[in-house]
Amino acid sequence: MLLAMNRNEIKGIASLFLILLLALLGTHILHLTPRNFVAVTSPVEDTDLTSESQKTNTAELPSTISAPKVSYKVSSSTPQFVILSFDGSKSVSFLDETLAFEQKIQAEGKPLHFTYFVNAAYFLTPQNAKLYQAPGEPSGTSMIGFGDSTNDVALRVQEFNKAFSLGNEIGSHSVGHFNGSGWSFDQWKQEFTSFTSLVNNVQQNNPSQHIDAPLFLSNIHGFRAPNLGINDNLYKALSGSGFTYDGSDVNSSDAWPTKDTYGIWHIPLGTIYLGTDRRPVIAMDYSIWTRESQAKEQATQGSTLWNQYYNEVENAYLNYFNTNYNGNRSPIVIADHFSKWNDGVYWEAMKAFAENVCGKPNVQCVTFSDLVNYLNNSGAPSRQ
Repeated sequence: MLLAMNRNEIKGIASLFLILLLALLGTHILHLTPRNFVAVTSPVEDTDLTSESQKTNTAELPSTISAPKVSYKVSSSTPQFVILSFDGSKSVSFLDETLAFEQKIQAEGKPLHFTYFVNAAYFLTPQNAKLYQAPGEPSGTSMIGFGDSTNDVALRVQEFNKAFSLGNEIGSHSVGHFNGSGWSFDQWKQEFTSFTSLVNNVQQNNPSQHIDAPLFLSNIHGFRAPNLGINDNLYKALSGSGFTYDGSDVNSSDAWPTKDTYGIWHIPLGTIYLGTDRRPVIAMDYSIWTRESQAKEQATQGSTLWNQYYNEVENAYLNYFNTNYNGNRSPIVIADHFSKWNDGVYWEAMKAFAENVCGKPNVQCVTFSDLVNYLNNSGAPSRQ
């Protein structure tokens, strides 16, 4: 039959097969772009200020998900890195909650540090929002709103300084949370310049009360793209803007990071498998929320459904860890947001996971930059 088809007909069947495969991964909206098929996987963070029509976040799903597993030359002395991160930064109270948990398990002898990818829009208020102009957008426009007040901004700087002083990493999640997958090199540079300016000049931009200097700014070396919207122009711009890594890729769960020709390390989010039918999904809370409850608030803590979701996610995380820990030791990379979907079940599952694995022999629950330092010194293991 295939012999009787022309090349375009065969390509059409292949494209249809790819669409069906992506649907099985738990995605619910597909877009066709010149770059590739992409799928909705996570919304705008801190969604209290966004409309439903704005909650469209795209991320390229791993083409390697059904590929043969890769073997690396590792040994029992190869560190098992566990990288837990957050996107957003609106809720200062949630930031405090994460730091309290971190200090709790450190006191139990389980070292842990987080990476926080922050949006600089939250260092402005609605009153001075026009100081920011996103590429191709009117000034004062943000997909996630701005800080609530000058006092809110001051508290945010204070608490991220505290997080940084405790050994956590602060990274960039851009300013206004726009999908830059279609941006030019100059547009990416514009956004990075805006990010640095708005954080560096936070006191000047909000003069009505004292705001501490953002001590973490000079140590921002990593980036995660809003909507995981990436392109080659991004990597060129990162290279020229002092960044060392990008955390926006998605890959199979057994992949070690790679460095591109611009000198940027690509540290991908992993893929986990939910439930008894092992449904593959990106290791990110919103992707899981979408897969389990179609991005709707359906579970309340203590209910049968909440417990089911909790067990599914914790078990998926532990299976991800055990496979890598007992295999090729590729880094575990999991992301949450500053939002407690399904009554906080995904944050609770992350905490239970950290309690279980941090402190195990040769396990390092550290930041992205800690992993980059290891990669720069030792390199990624070679493939067998």
